[in-house]
Parts: sequence; C-alpha cells; structure tokens
Amino acid sequence: MKVKFQADPSLEDEIEVEVRASDENITVKRLLTYLNKFGKKERNLLPVKTSERIVTVKRDELIKVEVQGTSLTYYTVSEVVKTTGRLYQVLENLNDDFVQVSRHSVINLNYLESLESGFAGNMVAILAEGLKTDVSRRYLPDLERELGL
Repeated sequence: MKVKFQADPSLEDEIEVEVRASDENITVKRLLTYLNKFGKKERNLLPVKTSERIVTVKRDELIKVEVQGTSLTYYTVSEVVKTTGRLYQVLENLNDDFVQVSRHSVINLNYLESLESGFAGNMVAILAEGLKTDVSRRYLPDLERELGL
C-alpha cells in the first residue's frame, strides 16, 4: 500500500481522500469503512431493535452475529437476541475486532478459541460459550490475515 500527501490550498479546511486500487477487494472496503468512521465517537453499545423492545448489546460482549434470510441473531456472553435485518448493515456498526467468516456469519476475534477442519474443505471456528460457526473457503484468507498468519 502506498500512502502519499499532496497539498491543495484550494481545499481550505477540507480534506479529500481518494482510494485507488485495481478492484474493490476486502482490504479496500475495510479502508473505506475506517475512513468513514474516522473522527466519529465510537460507543461500546450497539442498539438492537427487536419486536418488543430495543436492547443495547455491548460490542465487547458480542461473540457472533448470524443471519438466516432476514432473521439476525446476536450471540453475547449473557444472552441471545433475535431481530431482523441485513448482515452488511451490522458490519458497518462493528469495529476491527469483528470479521466476516461466511455469507451468513460474523465473529468477534476476541472470542475465537480455535479453528478446526470441517467438511468439504471448510473450517469451523470454535468460539467461547461453546459456540461454533462455519468458515467458508472464500473468507478464510481474510480471517488468516486478521490473525496474522
């Protein structure tokens, strides 16, 4: 990754950032998300609207989020919260501790205990509180990169 600064007096107090790459891969998407969040105050609470109430989930207690159709399930250390929504919208509100491991699952790396071989070349992420989730081959390189492998 190359980073450079170019002065432009016509911008006055504005900052313009341009990201250039051959394609919009996961690294580019994460960089854009980071830049969009830069300077905004990040709260530890994640509001989740259920059918009866609004529940505040602490990000540091969130183990994983799974989607099935439009049904979202938040697994925390103390409870399971069910609601509706889209996984990409949840990802926008999470920090760098979270990584998508399949089309239907996001995990908190702080609760990842191990990775084991699964069926058909997939891996299975073993998480705290006895939770498991499949890691698809498509998302495995991103997970390995996040783990420093």
